[in-house]
Amino acid sequence: MTVEKIYFFDAGSLYLDKSIFTAGRGFGTKEEATVHMALVKQGSTWILIDTGLNPLGVTEPEKAWGPRAKIVKPVIKEDNDVRVQLQQLGLSTSDIKYVINTHLHWDHTGGNRFFKESTFFVQKEEYRYAYWPHKFFQPSYMTDHFDCGVKYELVEGDMELFPGIFIFQTPGHTPGHQSVLVKLASGKHVLIAADAIYMKENLTDVIPPGNCWNAEAAISSIHKIRLVQSLTDAIVLAGHEPKLWSEIPRSPEFWV
Repeated sequence: MTVEKIYFFDAGSLYLDKSIFTAGRGFGTKEEATVHMALVKQGSTWILIDTGLNPLGVTEPEKAWGPRAKIVKPVIKEDNDVRVQLQQLGLSTSDIKYVINTHLHWDHTGGNRFFKESTFFVQKEEYRYAYWPHKFFQPSYMTDHFDCGVKYELVEGDMELFPGIFIFQTPGHTPGHQSVLVKLASGKHVLIAADAIYMKENLTDVIPPGNCWNAEAAISSIHKIRLVQSLTDAIVLAGHEPKLWSEIPRSPEFWV
């Protein structure tokens, strides 16, 4: 069974200092950080990658995100809600059999609670750390976003999770961060790097994001992504690339 198509959902955006994107560069310059999710169709099975920002933030941002509502100023509209994005394709949350969380930060788990019937895949190390992070990193892990009554299957290491869908460890941004490589039926490879790289500059210049749990591990992960890209000729998608939507299709368009 092959991957038929992949959709990308616009989940809103954040506004961050450029130095958060690229360690040691761009202090004092604000950048828009796009937030996205991916939906993969494999036969009759739908697999979602990350769940975006908490849609409660549309009406009650401080209730949704606490102090972060003012610090990073998320921009989210009603149609950025993962449920709305699915509805536009004639789908509902109950149609999603599996969800892959690249990591458990607040901007990647905002819709987890809507998928009570799905099985979530997350690296064991990420799941463990999310409950007991270092105090400095604690604000990025909002427990109510991921501890929400959904079923997690904890994985360890690199593997072909489903035919044509590979997960591989890319720690650094977080201890258990993972990226996803999708091989489409056409032979095209799409590498969803998530926050292993925030923008293309991280990849081309081998420079870690500025808010890493471990910068040395982040650099090693960047080299790993470069290796996978070289071996597969993959299109690499950074987690918060400012120019993302000018370069890839936005749902309801898709890649095959």
